[in-house]
This record gives sequence, structure tokens and C-alpha cells, in this order.
Amino acid sequence: MSHQPAGSMPSTLSILAPADLWRIIRRRVWLIFACFFFFGVCGTGALVAWYYLWPYYLAEGIVEVEAGQPVPTFVQTQAEMGPPVQLFEQYVQAQALAIRNNRVLDAAIDELKKKGQLLGRLRGTNPSHELGLALEVNHGLNTQTIFVSLTDTDKEQVYQTVTEVLRQYEAIMKAERDKSDSERRRELTQEREDLRKQLADLGTRLAQMRGETKILTADERGSEEMARLVALAHQLTEAQLTLAEANAAWTQFQELKKAADDAKDYTPVIMGFPEITDVLRRDPGITALSEQASRASQELQGLQQRFGEQHEAVKRMKTAVQGARNDLEAKQNEVLGQLFQQLAATLKSKYDRAKAAEAEITGRVAEARAAAIDIAKSTAEFRAREDEFRRVQALLNTVVDGLERMRISQALSRPNVRVLRWPTMPVEPSEPRLILYIPAVVVFSILLGFGLSLLLELVDTRVRTPSDVTRQVGAPLLANVPDLSEDERLSMDTNVALVSQTAPQSLLAESFRQMRTSLLFASDQPIRSVLVTSPNPGDGKSTVAANLAITLARAGSRVLLIDANFRKPSLARVFDVPDRIGLSNVLVGMNPVSEAIQATSIANLDVLTSGVSPPSPAELLGSHSMRQLVVDQMKAYDRVIIDGAPMLVVADNFLLADVVDGIVLVFCAGENTRGMAQRTVRQVLSLRGRIAGAVLNRVRATKGGYFRESFQAYYDYSGASRPVEPVGAAAPKDGPDA
Repeated sequence: MSHQPAGSMPSTLSILAPADLWRIIRRRVWLIFACFFFFGVCGTGALVAWYYLWPYYLAEGIVEVEAGQPVPTFVQTQAEMGPPVQLFEQYVQAQALAIRNNRVLDAAIDELKKKGQLLGRLRGTNPSHELGLALEVNHGLNTQTIFVSLTDTDKEQVYQTVTEVLRQYEAIMKAERDKSDSERRRELTQEREDLRKQLADLGTRLAQMRGETKILTADERGSEEMARLVALAHQLTEAQLTLAEANAAWTQFQELKKAADDAKDYTPVIMGFPEITDVLRRDPGITALSEQASRASQELQGLQQRFGEQHEAVKRMKTAVQGARNDLEAKQNEVLGQLFQQLAATLKSKYDRAKAAEAEITGRVAEARAAAIDIAKSTAEFRAREDEFRRVQALLNTVVDGLERMRISQALSRPNVRVLRWPTMPVEPSEPRLILYIPAVVVFSILLGFGLSLLLELVDTRVRTPSDVTRQVGAPLLANVPDLSEDERLSMDTNVALVSQTAPQSLLAESFRQMRTSLLFASDQPIRSVLVTSPNPGDGKSTVAANLAITLARAGSRVLLIDANFRKPSLARVFDVPDRIGLSNVLVGMNPVSEAIQATSIANLDVLTSGVSPPSPAELLGSHSMRQLVVDQMKAYDRVIIDGAPMLVVADNFLLADVVDGIVLVFCAGENTRGMAQRTVRQVLSLRGRIAGAVLNRVRATKGGYFRESFQAYYDYSGASRPVEPVGAAAPKDGPDA
């Protein structure tokens, strides 16, 4: 079965569709016309009266601020004379504030008083303050223009006021600029005199230094001393190397000599000093003894080979060889002793001479360095004074040049702040601007009317249209039932509860037939049992239940209509049947259901009235007997329609909601609120009931609206041309819960 799932609810407020907006406009067109007349027409008249009786005139002047020409720093180029962009922007803003300065305003007011052209608003105790508030001074962003304007009712005085303010501003700016230029000129003149005095003192000092010989020959002497210092440095290096070599030789000799004396072996000394070997080799005594020893050794070898080792001649020869060797060694020791003494004396003398030479050269280097430093200091002092003299002279030339530039600049340049456009006498009023204000007032009045209409529509939360049911309440719409007074072809005495039977050609009957068709196709499974209920009494649920039963019966279905509203039953009066035995009698077991069901004058339609009102209707309707009754009657009839109690008033339907196949909710247009309808839907869903759809009852058609067009189109198509007279016995138009 097609129904909303339990627990789901629509949004509280949906966005209005274009059709809804058009409906709101058509419904409240009187409010839109009222706003248009009151605000549009009256506002236009007020604007016209303002234009001709109390117009405002605008006088405006324009001040141009150019990149200024400040006092030059005399090292800038002409392109660098102007201030940076950020500083220029601040300068323009400062000029805009200067126009509203009290000095300018007071001077302008004094002149206007003398001419007798002071505005009326400026004749108070503080006219400059009033003028500052009234004067509009605006600086165009990223521009060099300032707009000065004033608005008032007297165009002559407005023109004179703005003109005088600009004139006084220009005069004060010129006076301040002249004063500033004079002060700068005086400062530069004083600076020039101070520099001249300082330059004269430096020149005198330089002349004195040039008179000294050491200054005159400073460059030549400095070069000579530097060359001498370099040569001495080379000599000192060589002397230090010689001293190091002599010291190393003397130290080595002493160490080797001491070691040889201790070991009685002079071989290391001889090897360390090769010149000793050369002296020993050239000594004649050592040479003769060496040759003698060599001959003796040769003779010994010959005797040994001839006679052997034990021969007496060999022994004597060995003694002779040993004596020759001893004589040679003694001679060598004697010569070595003499050589060691001579070598020690030579090395010591060489070391002493090298040390003395190094000390002498070191002293000469110190003297040369001191002389060079003295000359360098004198030269540096002279050069520094020369540089200072040139700097002061260049600065003096710059100051003199600056004074000349200032004189020429003042003679040729124009002011950097000037009035670009003076005010002109206003011809047309500036306020009100009819070409702009009148369309704005008209559009505002229409928008205000539409806005008020929309506001009233949003504030009014009553369910009025089908879109309110589908979008605001969230229930599928089965049919719209128009109000009886809307159908001009029906008499006001027509029994609406039986209109489907008594006036089948009427639009009301057609709306119930549409409801029947929608209900039959509301689900993919047949809906055989239906509970008809509403939020409150008087919403027309009994009327809808009766007409639904009639249309189903006229379509050929066997229908049982049950009146389950024990508190205010109405179906017995509608169908004019007795109510002695009814639903309550069957449920308590007093009578069988066959005795309680009564046939009506309408074919295929039976009715089961409520019967005697029980003390506890909710328990009786929720009993097993009620459930079994519905099940049994669904077997005996094609459709079972139950007219229940209002959902939000009593709890009689709570236990009956899940028994039937579907629930039809009846909402009374213009009576039920959206919140009330939504609570009804939530109540049904919380009881696990299945909503088959909703019916919007007693819908009133707006003039020229949908129902009006539907009435005419339906009757033209169906061929009905005259009002339908009431049929049957006179019956009340509505029951207590119709």
C-alpha cells in the first residue's frame, strides 16, 4: 500500500513556488494597490511639492593637489623630487582636512558676514562648527582631486559660501607656503655662512702644513723609507737564516763532541763534519805512518804465508805491525784533538758574528719602521685635512646652488595646491532628483505591498490551498472540495452530506468522485477499509465520509458506512435512519451485527449507526470485537467506510488506526493551521497508521481563480445550465461534526 512511512514528516516551511507567489498577488492585490497609492502616489506628490517649494541647491568646487616641490636635497634628480605614492596620498588627505580647518572656516565666515551673505543655519553661536558639519569635502580615491560642496535652499548663498571657503583656503595655503619658503631660505643662508667660515679655517691649517719640509717631501721620503725598510727586511731575513745555521752547527758539534768523549769514539763527529776527514787525509805525518803500517802488514802476510804463524820472524813482524798501528792511532788522536779545538773555535766565532749581525740589522729595521710610521701619520693627517677641505667646499657649492635653484623655482613654478574649478551659480535643484526618486518611490511602494502581502501570507499559517497540504503538511492530496457558497448553481439549503446523491451534476459531487478515483488508485493494493478523521470537530469529516460512501455505492460497490464517533454521531440524521441499535450494541454483545446494519435509500449502501453512547468509547473501539467486526464486514462488503472521531480532540481512533487499510484526513480550508495538520499526520504515523491521502474541504475560490474557472468549465462541459434544486427531505446542511 502506498503511504508515508512511519516517523517521516515534511519540512515546516517550503520555498514558495511561482504559482504560490502569483496566488498571493491575486489574493492581496488590494493591499498592493493601497501601498502603491499611499506610498507611490502620495510620495510622488510629496517629491513634486518638495521640488517646487523647498528645493536644495548644490554648489561644488574642485581642488587639485599635485606632487609637491619640496626643498631639494641637492643630490636628487628632478624625477626624484616628488614624494612617494603613499606619502602623496596622505598629503592629499591632509589637504582635505585643511579645507575644513577652523582658520579657513572662520576667515570665510567673517568675509560672508561683511557681504551679508551668511546662510541662515550659520547664524548661531558656533557658525564655524555648523559650516564644518554642512560642508562636504571628499577626496577621490587614488586621485589628486578634492571635491568641496555645500547644499542648502538659497542658491546664491550656497554659491558664495563655497567660493569664499576656497578663496580663503587658497590664500592661507599661499601665506603658509611663502612663510615656509622664507624660513628655508634663511636656514640655507645661515648654513652657507657657517660653511664659508669653516672652509677658511681649514685653508689656513693646510697652508701651515704645506710650509713644513716634511710635508712638502712627504711622498718622496715615504717612498725612500719604504724601500729602505724593504731592503732591511730582506737583510734581516738573511741574517736570521745565517744565525739559525750557525746556531744549529755549533749546537750539533757540542752534542756530538760530548757523546764522543763519553764513548771514546769520535767516528760520529767525523761523520757529522766531513771537513775533518779531508784534513786527516792530507796530514803528512798521518800519511807516512799509514803507509808504514800498510807495508808492515804486507810483509807480515808474506812471512805468514812462507813460515806460518809460529815462526819467530812472523811474531816479530806482528809486533812491528802493531807498533806501527799504535803510532798511527796516536798521531790521528793528536791531529783530531787539534782539529776539534780549531772547529769549535770556528763554529763559535761564526755563531757570534751571525748573532751580532742579526741584532744590528734588527735595530736598523726598527729605526726604519719608526721613521716610515712617522711619515705615514703626517701624510695621512695632511690628506685628511685636504679631504675635509674638499668636502666642505663641495657642500658650500651645493648650498649656494640650492639657494639659486630655490630663487629660480619660486620665480617659475606654480603652487602645487590650487583651485581647479571654482563653483558656479546652481541653476537646477540638486534635491530632490525627480527622475531618480519618483521611479524609486513607485518601485518601493509596489515592493512594499508585495512584501506585506508575503508577510501576511507567511504569518497566516492556516491551510488554504492544495499546495499547503502537499508541501507544508506532507500528505498526498485526494481531492479539493469547494465550499457550498462558491457554487452558484446550488441552493444554500442543499444537504452537503448527500450532495453526491441529490446533485450528482454539481461540482461538489464531481470533487467527491475525484476523491473516490484518487483513493482507488492511491495504492498498488486495494483499499477496502477506510477511516475518515480530521484534526478538530466541524472540519467536515462526516460529510466527506458520507459522500465517499455514496460515490462508491453509485459506482457499483457494496459499501458499509460505520459511524464510530460515539461522542457526536451524525450519520443517523444524515441518512434519516433510527439509532436505537448501533455499533455500541454490537460491540458489547447486546445485539448481533445483522440487526444493527440498516439499509439506506441509496442502492448498495448500508449504514451502521453509533447506537447508544458508551461510557468509554476508546476502550470499546480498541477492543477485539471491533477488530473482528471490521474483518467480518470486509468479507461481506466491497468497501467499509468508518466515520471516526477527531484525532486531536479524543483518543478514540488511536487503537483503530492500524485496523483499517488506509486513513483519510480531512482538513478544513481556512480553519485548520499547518501546525495542527502536521500534528495530525504525526499522530497517525506514531500509531502505525497508513495515510491514504488528505481532502481539503470547504475551499473558497478567489475571484478569477482556479475554482471559478473550474466551475464554469465543468458546467459548460457537462451541459448543466440552471441551478440544481435541493432533492429529498430537508436535512441540515451539516451535522454537528459535518
